[in-house]
Amino acid sequence: MKIKHLPWILSICAIVLFSGYGMMYPTGAPEAKTGSPGDGANCTECHGGTATTTNGQITSNIPGTGYVPGTTYQITATNPLTGAGKMGFEVSPQNAAGTQLGTLIAGSGSQLVGGTKYVTHTNANATTSTWTFGWVAPAAGTGAVTFYGAFARRNPGPVTKSTLTVQEALALPAGAGPITGPPTACKNNSASYSVGTIAGATSYVWTAPSGATIASGQGTVSVSISFGASAVSGNVSVYGTNSSGNGAPSNKAVTVNSAPVMVVAPDGPSMVNLQNTTTCSYTTSSTADSYVWQIIPAAAGTISGTTAMCMVSWNSSFIGNAEISVKGSNSCGESAWSPAKIVQVLNTTGIVENPSDIIVNSSESAGYIKLTLNTDANQAHVQVFDLSGRVILTSTIPGSGTQQLDRQLKAGVYIIAVEAGSSRLKKKILVM
Repeated sequence: MKIKHLPWILSICAIVLFSGYGMMYPTGAPEAKTGSPGDGANCTECHGGTATTTNGQITSNIPGTGYVPGTTYQITATNPLTGAGKMGFEVSPQNAAGTQLGTLIAGSGSQLVGGTKYVTHTNANATTSTWTFGWVAPAAGTGAVTFYGAFARRNPGPVTKSTLTVQEALALPAGAGPITGPPTACKNNSASYSVGTIAGATSYVWTAPSGATIASGQGTVSVSISFGASAVSGNVSVYGTNSSGNGAPSNKAVTVNSAPVMVVAPDGPSMVNLQNTTTCSYTTSSTADSYVWQIIPAAAGTISGTTAMCMVSWNSSFIGNAEISVKGSNSCGESAWSPAKIVQVLNTTGIVENPSDIIVNSSESAGYIKLTLNTDANQAHVQVFDLSGRVILTSTIPGSGTQQLDRQLKAGVYIIAVEAGSSRLKKKILVM
């Protein structure tokens, strides 16, 4: 019996085969089905359903530092879908606008479609889920490249998408230029240093001499360096860096100084007799740049000098002890004051005694000194010196009447100085 309706039946079968969930492509997907923004389509157009996203399905041997333009790399696409059915894929390297970046090279079990823009399977089957193919990196300056991929299994079946983004390897940064900043620094102080922009650098790496630290600015073109108490002279260095490595460094030698240490006590006369000396010098030793001198009390005289030697001009009316000290100074600060130099100042110049004011009697006192005062002062200040200028007795007595000093002296020659208001006496005396 003739089957009169065979053509009609075959037509119905064809419609069923090529409709419903769409056509299947066991020998490779058509171009522009990766799910990229530029393609705008994925395998669901043929396999149905809604595509999910799975990470890590596209891998490569491109190093973490990025691709080198013109270099051929290996790309691997892995279909993660499980269950029964044949598996396929499509991958394309593009930018966000859909422009092809680099050139694909088909591998085993894969083929190119759309020129060299897309790579897909040649024979979908239930056992092959991984495909490896080549990619020639694009020209320098292209920047980031994203591989977009779509994966399907059976029809109808699940569909998933995945991406891999790789960066372009950068050239090494250029060598660092000269470092700007002070050639000297002080301990316990900070200083700023900078370098010009380094071509190709994405960051800047600074180092400081031993004992110094980068206080702020690490990674930028300018830093503040803190020089601690233990800082030593050395180099401030900087170099540029990026994902490909480091550029050549630049160094700046920095001498680290400190404030002067305490200088030694002044050296000079320990006794000054104003009868024959009105000025004298004192010296010290240190590595300071300059010096500050002082005399105490200020009434003892004037002191001058900024070097390791000073000059003292003594006040002719001063008798007693004076202290001379010094401190060093440089650009980093000043030292503490040195130990004081004690100077005994006396004056053996005879001063005519006014018998109506102050009379000294020592020749008949058995070692005691008696004074008869007729001044208008309430008190009189008395000092007795030996001939070396050493003060051996200091006393305060009433400014009128006969007074005896409260210390017995050995027989000999002494110098006595008496001040009572406007009345003054300074003379040698003989103690019996």
